[in-house]
Amino acid sequence: MPVVPTTSGRQVQSRGISTQGFSSFQTPNVGDVLGDVAEQYAGIIAQAKQRANVAMAQDASLSLSQISSDLLNNPETGLLNLKGKNAIGKGQEYTQKFDAQVEQLAMSLPDEQARNAFMQQAQQQRIQFTTQAGRHEIGQINAYEEGQFQATLLNNGKNAAALYGDNAAYVLANKQTFQQIEDYGIAHGWSDEQIQAKKIEFKEATAKATAQNAIGANYLQVRQQNGELSDTAAGSRRAVADSGSSDRTRGIRNNNPGNLEYSKTNPWVGQTGDDGRFAKFETPEHGIRALGRNLMSYQRQGIDTVSEIINRWAPPTDKNDTMSYIKAVCEQLGVSADEPLDASNPDTLKALCAAIIHHENGSQPYSDQQLTAGVSAALGLSQLPTKNKRYTGVAWFDALSESDQASVLRQTDALARQQQAEYKTMLDSRVRDATAAYMRGIEFPNPPGEDDFIAAYGVREGNLRYTEFKNTQIAGQYIGSFRNMPTSSITAYVEQLRPDTGDTGEGYAARATLYDNVVSAANQVIKQRQSDPVQFSLASGQAKPIDMSNKDNFGQSVALRAAQVSDLAKSYGTPLTFFSKDEANQIGVFFRDAPVSQQAAYLDTIRQSTGGGQVYMSALQQISANAPSAAVAGILMDKPGGILAEKNWFNPDVSVSPETAAQTILAGAAARKGTDDAKGIPMPKDADLRLEFSDMVKDAFAGDAQGASMAYEIAKDYYAGVMAKKGVVSGEIDNDVWKQAVNVATGGVHDYNGMGNVLLPWGMSAEQFDKQVNQAWNEQVVGSGIKTPPGQYGLQSYGDSQYLVKLGTGYLLKDDGSPVVLNLTQKRQRFSGDIPQ
Repeated sequence: MPVVPTTSGRQVQSRGISTQGFSSFQTPNVGDVLGDVAEQYAGIIAQAKQRANVAMAQDASLSLSQISSDLLNNPETGLLNLKGKNAIGKGQEYTQKFDAQVEQLAMSLPDEQARNAFMQQAQQQRIQFTTQAGRHEIGQINAYEEGQFQATLLNNGKNAAALYGDNAAYVLANKQTFQQIEDYGIAHGWSDEQIQAKKIEFKEATAKATAQNAIGANYLQVRQQNGELSDTAAGSRRAVADSGSSDRTRGIRNNNPGNLEYSKTNPWVGQTGDDGRFAKFETPEHGIRALGRNLMSYQRQGIDTVSEIINRWAPPTDKNDTMSYIKAVCEQLGVSADEPLDASNPDTLKALCAAIIHHENGSQPYSDQQLTAGVSAALGLSQLPTKNKRYTGVAWFDALSESDQASVLRQTDALARQQQAEYKTMLDSRVRDATAAYMRGIEFPNPPGEDDFIAAYGVREGNLRYTEFKNTQIAGQYIGSFRNMPTSSITAYVEQLRPDTGDTGEGYAARATLYDNVVSAANQVIKQRQSDPVQFSLASGQAKPIDMSNKDNFGQSVALRAAQVSDLAKSYGTPLTFFSKDEANQIGVFFRDAPVSQQAAYLDTIRQSTGGGQVYMSALQQISANAPSAAVAGILMDKPGGILAEKNWFNPDVSVSPETAAQTILAGAAARKGTDDAKGIPMPKDADLRLEFSDMVKDAFAGDAQGASMAYEIAKDYYAGVMAKKGVVSGEIDNDVWKQAVNVATGGVHDYNGMGNVLLPWGMSAEQFDKQVNQAWNEQVVGSGIKTPPGQYGLQSYGDSQYLVKLGTGYLLKDDGSPVVLNLTQKRQRFSGDIPQ
């Protein structure tokens, strides 16, 4: 950049000329002296003006430099910040702006000398400006062209990739792009090799993208169109029947020891051509690989026994001696015809290939190493080198490299396995739903068919599963018929259909199959009835569910159920059951958690709606599983009279009515449980309570540990209820109240005949008990003709108001060997198990 010159000494200033540098001398020639002075003055003025012109030219040049920088580098309008298309043609425009600024600056200078000096400097700056502007514009033009070219390739590639289903359009799109690549390359001076490499790059990249689109749209079609013959739905076929040719060396000659068919559209890896119907391969290993691939495809379809494989490979319909073929292969392998083989096992696949090669060619001429190499490639464990790329006629697939072709086919295989797994899951779900419907005797819409099972599980397992499902379907039809039949009628019907073992003539197999289906259906119905009779009646529409929405609806639904359960039990041949298992759990939880007043109200609703008696007791028995206190309270509500809870010598005896006992038990259970905000009422030590309880009941609960445990807990509830009402929360035992609680919970204890303690019926005194026993003995034992050996008899409690008759160390038995049970006609309070045998 030009530098403004500087001087030392005086400078030109605007204040005029200083005279301090001049001295006046007296001389003889004054005129000469004055002339010299004027000349000197003029020279000084010229020098000063010259320096001023230089300075002004330099200042204008500096301004031009700043303008040039702004034109080029301004963040918003600078030329160098214009990119791509926006920079094209802007170099000339910005040069014109630069020239206009030069002219404007030149006109601002005062004289020609300054302007000339400035213009010389401006010319140099213009050269720098135009060079930089031109270089930037050319660079942006090149970048824009390259960007446009790459965008064209990208768009063309995307458009071509969407044409996977239109071979002609796909090829045309590629040809058009190849021409664009060639035009661009020539215009930019590319070599022929560069142009060809770019075409190949575009072709393979587009083919990869097309492959993914095609796979996403229909991977099965991709495999069908581009896979080997073993990947197609039809699969490969044996190219010649046993009787077709005597030339058994053709397979060896063609490197095709399995005699696989040739295919132009689905060629094998390593296929080099054809010999009529026969494929020809590069090496024996390629032929062994193709045979192994074909056997692997059979296994994927569930064809995995020698019998199934050979029947598929060399069927009798092609005039093959299939049975001899099966026998020969079985002998080679040392297996039976129906034994499943695992073709994914390398040793198994190698042995199977060797056996087929031997039968096809009369010998097996290949080394173990050759067999291993072919089988390993068939299983995908290795790859065989090949000189011949596969071409299927699908343009995008043919454009792929060999490794990319293999990758595409592996991807379709993986998707096929994944879809089969998903299809299995979906089919299993449909089968479960259909089975559940059939087991309830309900038709299932659009049930899966045989093809569905084969698609999911292959031929062999699919057929087995379909047969099993079909039998379930048939059984469902009978279940539908059996739903409303009494169990005894079902049993009789099944017995009528039992095939006569002596009648094995025509149609016996069909009758036997029908009988098996009917037996299965009958067993299913009877099993469901025995497991949950009420739920079965609900599912079959014979009963309606219990409505817990409010007390009135509850009472109506209980009354309706009460009118049905006895007949259902008789029809089903099951014990009297009032609720389904789900209903019993729901209602039990309700009684466990509801307020005491609500529990009492709903218990009374059940009692009134059922009318009490055996039906009422069956309902309470199911409630007891989740809410034993509520169940016992419900039982007490149905008692005819009160109980003497405490007998006193000097004070009045303490009697408790059934209603009071029930309310107290419910209240005590709630008090013991507590709430989320408060703990339950303090209770005496369990050891103290249990000791007193055992002293009172003695052996009255012999053989009924569950009953003893329930009575103990009910006694604690009653005790807690009394103490809560009194407001006593000390936790100290009140023996009188505890004795009342035990009597209320047990009904009282009585030593009968000196032979052991029994539980009295609730509300019955010992004197009344003795009379009732004598009456029951005469009516139920003597009157029934039961033999009574001589001896001392005792009783053992067997639930409420029922007693086993003890005789020595055993029990008094009926003629059928079952124990005699004296029933004093009172309702049961405790629920015991089976009668002791």
